[in-house]
Amino acid sequence: MGKDRIAEAQGVIRFDRMSEIAKKAELEMHVKGDRQQLMKDALAAIFPVVTPSMKPKNGMTYTKLEKPLEGMTSSLAIIGSDQYSMQWLDANIKRFKRENVTVMLVDVHSDEQYANILERAQGLYVIPVNGQQIHDDTGLDYYPAYLTNLGFGQ
Repeated sequence: MGKDRIAEAQGVIRFDRMSEIAKKAELEMHVKGDRQQLMKDALAAIFPVVTPSMKPKNGMTYTKLEKPLEGMTSSLAIIGSDQYSMQWLDANIKRFKRENVTVMLVDVHSDEQYANILERAQGLYVIPVNGQQIHDDTGLDYYPAYLTNLGFGQ
């Protein structure tokens, strides 16, 4: 009878351990799911990004700045989610990758658009951000544009 009780107790302990492991696994899946949802919610809160002072234009010539932009250490590609910006990005992607250009996305309406642009940017750093400060500092009122510390253009 003693051996039966020991075996029964061991079975209960194994069941309890399995139950604990299952609960822990369920909790981890729940937390992971919550993290994914949290990331999705955080990303959705960023959008839309709109810069009223900038509009899509094409055929723009180079504009030299009156004075160099202090502290600017690398070039920027300023784009929107419009078709012309996407074509311009595609046409210049090799150069941008070679120069490790940061892409500032000044007009994008959803996280789905952002995800598509990230894919199109082939590993470039793409920041969805209001471009008002760039407009104020440089007078740049259009996109797409290539901005250096000396000027901007297409």
